[in-house]
Amino acid sequence: MRFQLHGVGVRLDHDQGWLILTWGRAGAQGQLAMPPEHCVSIRARPEGHEGGLRLAFRFRPAGGAGADVAADFVVGPDRAERAWQFALWFAREYGVKDLSASWWDVEPSAAEREEGDRDWLSAPVSPATRVLFRSVMARLTVADT
Repeated sequence: MRFQLHGVGVRLDHDQGWLILTWGRAGAQGQLAMPPEHCVSIRARPEGHEGGLRLAFRFRPAGGAGADVAADFVVGPDRAERAWQFALWFAREYGVKDLSASWWDVEPSAAEREEGDRDWLSAPVSPATRVLFRSVMARLTVADT
């Protein structure tokens, strides 16, 4: 699968058996190219108040020799869902076992729901929905004071 995603100051490409991160400007670019099979974990977390997403990949060189290589990048809210779907596909395709429980797949804590409450909705929500909920709750809290 060929895939390209533009993040904040970085571009991610998946093509012909390589995962490539490119950053910088013309004449002063950096690039990291890793075989996807070397990926050992993918982490995702919200970035900023607008609903952006930070994805972090960790790679282990062949044979375990040398230090792990980590690369992360941020995508804006308009690309967060697409980036997360790519991360899910990538983990499934290449057998990445350590895929972070994203903030949108996390089970509710006991403090967030009462035991035995069957009306509690536990469906996954997108980053934009979570940001909207936080914004509403913050405004309600301020209005109550």
